[in-house]
Amino acid sequence: MIEVELYTPHAGQWPLHNSKARFRIATCGRRWGKTLACTNELVKYAMENPGAVTWWVAPTYQQVMIAWRLLFKYFEPLIQDDNKGEKWILWVTGATTFFKSTERHDNLRGEGVNFMIIDEAADVPPDAWFASLRPTLSDTMGRAIIVGTPKGKNWFFQEWSRGQDPEYPEYESFRFPTASNPYIPPEEIEFARRTLPADLFRQEYEAEFLEDGAGVFRGIRACIDGSLEDPKPGKEYVIGLDLARYQDYTVAICMDQETGHVVAYDRFNKIDWGFQMDRVQAMAERYNDAVIWFDANSVGDPLAEEMKARGLTIEPFKITPTTKGQLIQLLAAKIQQGEISYPEIPELIAELSMFGYEILPSGHIRYSAPPGHHDDMVIALALATWGKFNQVQPRVRVVDIGGAAPEGRTPLHTQW
Repeated sequence: MIEVELYTPHAGQWPLHNSKARFRIATCGRRWGKTLACTNELVKYAMENPGAVTWWVAPTYQQVMIAWRLLFKYFEPLIQDDNKGEKWILWVTGATTFFKSTERHDNLRGEGVNFMIIDEAADVPPDAWFASLRPTLSDTMGRAIIVGTPKGKNWFFQEWSRGQDPEYPEYESFRFPTASNPYIPPEEIEFARRTLPADLFRQEYEAEFLEDGAGVFRGIRACIDGSLEDPKPGKEYVIGLDLARYQDYTVAICMDQETGHVVAYDRFNKIDWGFQMDRVQAMAERYNDAVIWFDANSVGDPLAEEMKARGLTIEPFKITPTTKGQLIQLLAAKIQQGEISYPEIPELIAELSMFGYEILPSGHIRYSAPPGHHDDMVIALALATWGKFNQVQPRVRVVDIGGAAPEGRTPLHTQW
């Protein structure tokens, strides 16, 4: 018998490791250590179950590779063979781990699995779990650990709720707030509490399931009102313009300067700059020579000069990671407060609903559309909103935060 000393869990991680439930569901705050805990659980299972088939599943391959790197960093002596292209690891016990993304979850059907980790579960499509992943555990009576930061009451919440119900003895669920990780200094958590929106803090740091999720935009549908409008004499209008040429879309959104209502929009792609400028110019001139706020970084000086040469009134906005945050936060505030409105525009509603964020290790927030989706209408609406409220270009402020980890914890062991 060979005994292997795995990692040393902090006190907050032991309940997950001690659980004997077939399905362990954990909602975790940021930086709690879920991925590290789960890689150790996977290795433990592979060592104790020779020949087993195990899967590591995440929404994207980029997220999958975080686990791949951790396993090679800490457990390379236990790896007998691997194939990075096909994304599998063969352990010294003959157990195999396959790394899967749910980007094309129909491809996950077919194989029986003994043990599975699903990371960032809130971003996994419900069909991926119910139609593809869950059935792979049926004939093997396989086990699963499902973890992630919550995002609304979706399928992840449904499975987590089973673990709170005594009628489902195969399930056990946990809520691990960031504060249960002693590695995170209390002052860092308090800083997040003071600087993040309350709902965002509850979701990301307290690991709470909120009714609609702490999305970037709240009250999207409450702002749907009226219809597109023809220009009115004497009215002032502002246009938000997000320019693109090939994969993304060029979007121009025209807003009533007084009411904040979206009165017109244009969305197109894969046409030359000259034709794009023709369409933008036509909208601006039709709406009483509307002022155009545009992303100056996306077009550069030549297009800005061309717009000026056409007699258009322009306001360049340089989008950086910091100014984009302030641009999006203003739009989020005006939507939540009901200070702008728009007709039922399907592409706009969809982009607003899917628009997300990522909290970086530095504590800053990066805003973007999900992989494979567009955010052009969001940016155009945000620029129009910025212009309507006559904002001044923000200045950059950088904050750097660090901390140390405590010692004296008990290691997790496995043997085979």
